[in-house]
Amino acid sequence: MSGMRQATPADINQLAVTGWRAFHVDPVMRWFFPDDDDYAAHGQGVFRRVIGRGVALNSTWCSTDGIAFAKWTPPGRPEAEVEDEPRNDPAWRISRFIAYGTFSDANTPPEPHWYLNMLATHPDWQRTGYGAALMGEVFAIADAEGLGCYLETETEENVAYYRRHGFEVRTEWDLMTDDENDRSQGPHQWGMWRSPR
Repeated sequence: MSGMRQATPADINQLAVTGWRAFHVDPVMRWFFPDDDDYAAHGQGVFRRVIGRGVALNSTWCSTDGIAFAKWTPPGRPEAEVEDEPRNDPAWRISRFIAYGTFSDANTPPEPHWYLNMLATHPDWQRTGYGAALMGEVFAIADAEGLGCYLETETEENVAYYRRHGFEVRTEWDLMTDDENDRSQGPHQWGMWRSPR
């Protein structure tokens, strides 16, 4: 396994491909992009935006070969000023992005914490320890600061995986839009908390 380091702007495009491949069957990502062609054409843009914000905050770690990354948000959830790519999302997708943000905000723990926004390993290298190594980078920081870590996930398999790494379920909810033109039921979500060691 390659080493771990903080990601730089030069890594964003490769990490976006890694994320796009890793999340191709993720229930939330496919709620945003239910059509395969749409995901193929526009999905990487989501990852470039998310990773770009993490890089701007110095809170994204990656493997030196770029096949895995963890995008964290520091305590207080600061926003990064980054230039976004031009977008032309349909109204139904915008309502789903808004719904995701609304439910996420409503379930955000009040305690200061590190937020694991995204953990991705290229499918060809999953289950080889990259995720654990990347989480460990920030676990060490959070533990030294006496802070917890938090994440949201959307599969029972992921709940079991994160439990093995010290997270426990704190909240659960179902994503749902309130757009009268898109009453789409989104996936079930689990909010998980890891106490400092």
